[in-house]
Amino acid sequence: MVLKDISDLVLQLEKTVSPLFEKLKKEYGCNNHPGLSLTGYNPFFIGNTKINNPVISAPMAGISDNTYRIFAKYFGSSLLYSEMVTSNGLLYGHKKSIEMTYATEFERPFVLQLFGSKPETVAEAAQMVEDRAEIIDINMGCPVPKVIKTGSGGALLRDEGSIKQIIKIVRKSIKKPLTVKLRLGWDYDLINIEKTAMIAESEGADAIAVHARTVRQGYSGHADYSYLIDLKKKIKIPVIISGDINNPFKAFDLLRDTDCEGIMIGRAARGNPWIFAIILMGIILMDKKVFNEKDADFAKKFEKDIDYFLNNDIKVKILILYLKSLINFMGEEKAVKEFRKILGWAFKGIRNITDIKKDFFEINTFSEAEKVMAGLIGM
Repeated sequence: MVLKDISDLVLQLEKTVSPLFEKLKKEYGCNNHPGLSLTGYNPFFIGNTKINNPVISAPMAGISDNTYRIFAKYFGSSLLYSEMVTSNGLLYGHKKSIEMTYATEFERPFVLQLFGSKPETVAEAAQMVEDRAEIIDINMGCPVPKVIKTGSGGALLRDEGSIKQIIKIVRKSIKKPLTVKLRLGWDYDLINIEKTAMIAESEGADAIAVHARTVRQGYSGHADYSYLIDLKKKIKIPVIISGDINNPFKAFDLLRDTDCEGIMIGRAARGNPWIFAIILMGIILMDKKVFNEKDADFAKKFEKDIDYFLNNDIKVKILILYLKSLINFMGEEKAVKEFRKILGWAFKGIRNITDIKKDFFEINTFSEAEKVMAGLIGM
């Protein structure tokens, strides 16, 4: 059960997954593994940091920890975000906040995402931790009520003056590249993404990421990309699109239609770290004109091949390694509790495992997890 170190984890992961990539490489000519995140497919820069491909893992509270980032990187994510970290927590020396700022060598390039409502506070926090990351990001779109109540996150989209001041002061306080995560606006009566994007660029942000919903929507309804079609005509810094991106066809269409540099995968990757590889391989193949979203037969074959090789047996082996990594970072008791929800996401919608899924939420040790997951082999 014990990992010698993270490189040991990556070697085990490689041994487990390489047959899948070898088959896909032979079948489709995707010659970019190992090291999918280093493909060099449509690379771009955020400040002086090179981003090797357009597929990026989103920051997600309670999810984007060290293990999540290591697996996302392995499967192709070119940029890794921390969970959202409170600026006040860092300045007051809160242990949990400080722990969230650490990343290993397997999580690079690493983006530290901060939130706060006071320019000087965010700037001081950014200055305090900038040496731990390649990029500092400011969240100006989070819809969570407890964040909104502090005047942070998405609440800032109602106060363009504060947006301007925060970016300006943080930019002057740090040397690392600075990015901002935005939403379309507060609600559909206040769609101001073009204005906030231009403010970000004018005050020195090196890139922006945009979740294509309003703050009031939270994660309900559907992402609306129509407001982003012309955004790249208004600003020159890189734009990364987020929201409901869960397959290579949607990802490719967005990159083509908006001319944006990147797409960000969030909730679709929960319990599903291999999605980065599927999306990256898919958009590379579509870009090479091997097939397109209208080539239904070929697209179905691609999806069928992915499903065939990413069967339950492979998923179980990958997820056992995921649990080992969680234990490495947070200890067995906490890791197993965290792993319960990962299993729920990983096997959501899978038929014939209803009885086994009941056991997901009763595991308390690594050996119990192994026993439960053994029941998924061969299904």
